[in-house]
Amino acid sequence: MKGPAGEQNGSIVAIGDVHGCASELLTLLEQVALTPATTLLFVGDFIDRGPHSRQVIDLVLEVSERCRVVALLGNHEAMFIDFLRDIDTDSAGLFIFNGGGTTLASYADGGNEYRIPEAHIDFLLGLKPWHEAEEFFFVHAGVPRIPLAQLDAEVHRNELIWSRKFVRRRYSWSKVIVHGHTRCKEVEILPHRINIDTGCVYDNRLSAIELPSRRVISVPRLERARPTVLGDRSVRRRARRFTGALAVQVHRGEQQIEFTTMDYSSIGMLIRPLATHEDNLLEVGEIVFGTIGGEALGSVRFRGIVVRKQSTQEGLLYGVEITHHE
Repeated sequence: MKGPAGEQNGSIVAIGDVHGCASELLTLLEQVALTPATTLLFVGDFIDRGPHSRQVIDLVLEVSERCRVVALLGNHEAMFIDFLRDIDTDSAGLFIFNGGGTTLASYADGGNEYRIPEAHIDFLLGLKPWHEAEEFFFVHAGVPRIPLAQLDAEVHRNELIWSRKFVRRRYSWSKVIVHGHTRCKEVEILPHRINIDTGCVYDNRLSAIELPSRRVISVPRLERARPTVLGDRSVRRRARRFTGALAVQVHRGEQQIEFTTMDYSSIGMLIRPLATHEDNLLEVGEIVFGTIGGEALGSVRFRGIVVRKQSTQEGLLYGVEITHHE
């Protein structure tokens, strides 16, 4: 197995996907009897979608001074790392459309500029792909149908942080898999796996489980304020824009029209069709549905409205304001 070593003994409190819900995390931690002997384990997705991603990481760093903290890599942290390395990559673009705009806003100065503290960058780069204990194996999303000893952190990276199929798998792993990523209404405790992502950022609950006792600790969503995006808070269409060619598919019944982005933000994008068309494809005011991104890293489903149509030498460009994505 090419990856981090584990531990054999001790009590662990594993916490599900936080997604920027700092108030809920603080409330949850107040219900945990933290001692220097406590291992506090996070299954990843500290950031994005919720309003206080920076504060979540600050809180995790602070609590690590009081007990042992094990922090795992989630797909949202992986996208954030890619964004910080190169904002023109597909993964960087998916970071923005997967709630990354709210993360950047939590680091912003009130406008379009943001600064990530070195301690937070070090935290992100130090996240582990998995963690092992005597009876349990902790991971963000899931593991493939192979013995745990054969796992490779690089070869199986997408499976570890992106898998949605894992929750439907049946396999005799040597340990109980504890994971998040695929949200459920209540903590799922099954013979072969335990799911602790109870969708706090989707107005449900933030949950933890104490192991090996399997005692569940859960708090409701406390703060339902709509998160802001990076840019002018008073005029949402002025959100910070980024360049990069992301694949966009617009669905019309059985028809799928392929586009690519010219630029994009958390709440909109300028797109052009990949093929030459004589007729107008979209009209101002039209409601459109589709996906952003490709198969390699997954895609984001969106609903939007066409707010601009622009004729250029390259053909027609369309401005789409995104009204919903998931």
